[in-house]
Amino acid sequence: MATEQDRINSLLIPITDQQVLVPQTGLAEVIPREMIQPVKGAEPWLRGMIQWRGQQIPTISLEQMCGRQSRASKDSRYVVLYAIEQIPGLQWYAVEVSGIPHPVRLAPEQLVKGGTRDADCDIVALNVIADGQEAVILDPAVIERRIGEQLARL
Repeated sequence: MATEQDRINSLLIPITDQQVLVPQTGLAEVIPREMIQPVKGAEPWLRGMIQWRGQQIPTISLEQMCGRQSRASKDSRYVVLYAIEQIPGLQWYAVEVSGIPHPVRLAPEQLVKGGTRDADCDIVALNVIADGQEAVILDPAVIERRIGEQLARL
């Protein structure tokens, strides 16, 4: 059995028809939906820019990055994630989500490979069962590289 020190503080973040598992330290803030400034000539997954803490940050749709439709609802929000790939000009980015993230403390035995959702999508690093719930773990390097490339073209 895992000790308390072995547990990882994580968040299950709901997006359309699935959940994304991220470490709690990767999330900067959950913010309400606000007016988004479209970016002319951008891929559909780059929804636009929002104002956050005095800065313009890109907002993306994970579903559209995987070729699916996203659906906004009354519970839609943005989660602001820390960028980790040290791409110039990209410190944070926002992701459209369909609800409020739920904290989970996961021991290694509560996180197992499983599920097939978006298994062929390049932004998905791993399909998992996290504490009994199917989720995906994203590949931030791929996501951030795609954001950086898109912003450089505009």
